[in-house]
Amino acid sequence: MVDEQILTAFIHKSLPDAPLSVYNIFDVLGVEAKEVVMCRFLTDLLHPEGQHGCGILFLKSFFQDILKESRISDTLLAHTNVVSEFTIDHGRRIDIAIYNTRFFIPMEVKIYAGDQEGQCYDYFEYAKTKSVDGNTKIIYLTLSGKEPAECSRKAKDRDELLPKERIMCISWQRDVCKWLTKMLDQLKEPVKMMVMQYIDTINRIADQEDDRIMDKNLEILYQSVDYFSAGLQIERSMKAAKLRLIRLVFDDFKVEMDQIAPKYGLELEKNYNYYSYDDVKRHERFYDDDGSTYPGLNYVITKAVFHNRSVQMWFRIEVEHNLYAGISLFDTEAGPQQGYLKGYEVENISDELLEEAAGFLDRDIIMPEGWWLTWCYPNRKHRDDYYVDVPDFKEMNECAVRLADAQERVDFVKRAVTVFEEELLKYLL
Repeated sequence: MVDEQILTAFIHKSLPDAPLSVYNIFDVLGVEAKEVVMCRFLTDLLHPEGQHGCGILFLKSFFQDILKESRISDTLLAHTNVVSEFTIDHGRRIDIAIYNTRFFIPMEVKIYAGDQEGQCYDYFEYAKTKSVDGNTKIIYLTLSGKEPAECSRKAKDRDELLPKERIMCISWQRDVCKWLTKMLDQLKEPVKMMVMQYIDTINRIADQEDDRIMDKNLEILYQSVDYFSAGLQIERSMKAAKLRLIRLVFDDFKVEMDQIAPKYGLELEKNYNYYSYDDVKRHERFYDDDGSTYPGLNYVITKAVFHNRSVQMWFRIEVEHNLYAGISLFDTEAGPQQGYLKGYEVENISDELLEEAAGFLDRDIIMPEGWWLTWCYPNRKHRDDYYVDVPDFKEMNECAVRLADAQERVDFVKRAVTVFEEELLKYLL
């Protein structure tokens, strides 16, 4: 067993320090102050009179999609100013300031720089004097969406601390990229191309930061045998932790599904345990090299009664790599496979079965694929692709990692079940 002090020291030394410089498109342009340029480009996008020529389009969608604020009138947005490097008291400069006659929103942007003493506190105090609605907040934009350090939230000359609920933490990659990508269909050239390059630049910076942290951790691992042993202990623990996280997610899905299952005639499937997440021993191999074990949650759609009574229509929530849900066909009398004692999925949906299934499910949404009649991701997408806003439990993308927080997990599951209702279950006849 590795000594606890050694393990703690290893984890402490693994924490990232200030990011290294990374290559991106702005280097090609000969620009060295990358943070400044990233802010200035974002500032121009948000400004109603920016050189993009799109008026309030970017600013309005920013408020709606990122700040979750839709009550601001177009007139007020058109009369909103957006300025970079906004100077306040004592020579401090707010990276981006969004203000009009009703509110002042400071945005602190971090890519390379660290937190400064009293920075967020001072920005918030200044914003309070310029806002009239009493709901002042500061936006804190970083690569990962992390919170500012306590030194930034604390007043320099006293013990007063800026409450966390007054800070809206957003991520370049998770929030800004998602927002801008959603807007691409509304943009025309050359603005569309420039925004695409900006998105690509953000992703390059984020990917390079991940590589830098990996290199730093590797350096630490080889500093001593004890650190290497600590790393192995963490590796073993993390596999168990990730498997437990998947089970916790499904536990929350089961709770949420209990609220809507009677409405759609769904009964929790208990007879076949087919790739059920409850089969703990089977899913211990989820992170091995021999492929996914597909943990999932199965419900029988009781009102779907086929001529061949061995065929059942199921609603299933599943993890392959990404999490998704769909409606499928299961044959209770099929020859057992994959180590199961009875029953198997309908491997090929015949035309006859398809037509019969259309008596229980709107034919317009049926697109057979294997045993699936239809399916979708929790972001409403039906195309098989990779999405940053869908949890990937193999790669443990940021969306999956955030589910380790109990409240984040509950909120995600509630949103996902709503999507699955609207995209799948409401089409049951």
